[in-house]
Amino acid sequence: MFARIKTILWVCFLILIMLIWLLALPAFLFVKYCLNKKVFIKITLVARQLWGKTVVRSTGSTVNFSGYEHIPEGERICFVGNHQGNFDIPAFLGYSGQPVGFIAKKELFKIPILSQWMRIINCVFIDRSDPRSAIESFKKAAEVIKAGYPQIIFPEGTRSKSDEVGPFHAGALKLPIMAKAVIVPFAIKDSYKAFEINNRINAAHIMIKLLPPIFPDDPIYHGKGELADHIREMIVAAKEEM
Repeated sequence: MFARIKTILWVCFLILIMLIWLLALPAFLFVKYCLNKKVFIKITLVARQLWGKTVVRSTGSTVNFSGYEHIPEGERICFVGNHQGNFDIPAFLGYSGQPVGFIAKKELFKIPILSQWMRIINCVFIDRSDPRSAIESFKKAAEVIKAGYPQIIFPEGTRSKSDEVGPFHAGALKLPIMAKAVIVPFAIKDSYKAFEINNRINAAHIMIKLLPPIFPDDPIYHGKGELADHIREMIVAAKEEM
């Protein structure tokens, strides 16, 4: 009963937070179109961190984020990791210190306020049921990376809702290859415990670890299936050590 009440209260809190961000939306649109790119990136980075940390901490959860030294400076970047639950994105946005966007399922496009903010932080919506549309979304996301905004992708394609790492789909890695971006793998552990473990809001200790980057001139970079398997193996090994 307590867990259910906590979950209801958390949902009410989230709605309140979304209404507050709605009030801030016009100011950010002004910044986007009236100030230079560097200022816009800095302001939206603060917004990402504030939103991500607020969402995660409101559940009573904590985040241990490590491996910052693996972020290459001055490079196009695509973060590639396992996907355990709904709190993966808020945790990454809140603690990575990077102006990241992400590939999102088209259903999120229909959610008021959230979809507007997702556009501001350069997220790209994808229709996974339509291969031709998906390729166009990847092309758009590649241009976002080339413009200096890192993207996050989850090659599993869906949440595992557990500590298991599912198969990685090689097709998802077309994005960094199209953008000629450095791939920075990352491992997420225990984020599913914040909700997916029992479909209730819980306090969890979420761990995210960035792993050594894979550059476009690395032999395995263009290995298609071999690249997907290599990244998955890196993540599984890292999770065992976390």
